[in-house]
Amino acid sequence: MLEPTGHDRDELLRAAVAAPSMHNTQPWRFRFTGCVIEVHRDRSRELPAEDPDRRMLHLSLGAAVFNLRVEAARLAYGTVVRSVLDRRRPDLVAEVELVSGGPEAEELHRLAPAIPLRRTNRQPYSGQPMPAELRRLLDLTARLEGADLQWLDGGAQLEWVHLATADAGSEDDRSLARTEERRLWVGGDRLVDGVPASALGPRPDRAKAPVRDLAATPDDAGRPASAFEKNPQLAILATRRDGPAEWLRAGQAMQRVLLEATASGLSTSLLNQAIEHDTLRWLLHDPLGTWTRPQAIIRFGYGPGVPATPRRPIAEVLLP
Repeated sequence: MLEPTGHDRDELLRAAVAAPSMHNTQPWRFRFTGCVIEVHRDRSRELPAEDPDRRMLHLSLGAAVFNLRVEAARLAYGTVVRSVLDRRRPDLVAEVELVSGGPEAEELHRLAPAIPLRRTNRQPYSGQPMPAELRRLLDLTARLEGADLQWLDGGAQLEWVHLATADAGSEDDRSLARTEERRLWVGGDRLVDGVPASALGPRPDRAKAPVRDLAATPDDAGRPASAFEKNPQLAILATRRDGPAEWLRAGQAMQRVLLEATASGLSTSLLNQAIEHDTLRWLLHDPLGTWTRPQAIIRFGYGPGVPATPRRPIAEVLLP
């Protein structure tokens, strides 16, 4: 039985809370039970208007689970992850059991330095193309977690993504509930959670710019505009099935790709607005490809450095 020390617990929690989450809500809490780390949803930080089926919640929890796996590997543990569905404990989503390290732990250990460096970078990217071998590495990275990266290199599918993304933005702006919810988490000065105005980046220079404009207040909507890359490097992260357990798995795949990209010197951001709408998500499917379920749209490139967004103290996410 590999029960972690107090120091190891703190290090594991610091890594977990560094995971990305929609609007940086950080909708997670954790409990240590012997050698098991329980991962719980925090209902007070969910987004019922913008994430009604809790798809993005589970992606966020999956990203936190993957960070736990990586940090555990750095601390010389192996991990076994179990998705949990327990009506008696409805907020418990997953368990991460600490076991003896093995070959996978050695590989995950390599990604540990990327955890504090990963950012959601909403700045314009240089337009420099990624090397082909780096694409292949990211493809393999996604497959290791049971997902696929489908690159959007032009053609009809990229145009459909642009249309679906634009429609999602329009629907968001027309929804009073979504707008009010976003204002709770986006803009202004943020000390422990949410997206501060300083992390929004510039306004996009055109309707099809490869960036999500999260502005929720007049001040943020009036920030300066910049030109974004004309040929963005986008990929859909997709899985073969759908549902909470698959979303949790997709979150781990997404985070593994984001960390591998960070370790390789890439900037990344997410363009998930169309995925958040049931009526638009189907447009992202490639009719000529294998049927899959889109879970995230990732933008890759070479951008300027950006500061980290705030994180909750680990004492606030630890359950007794």
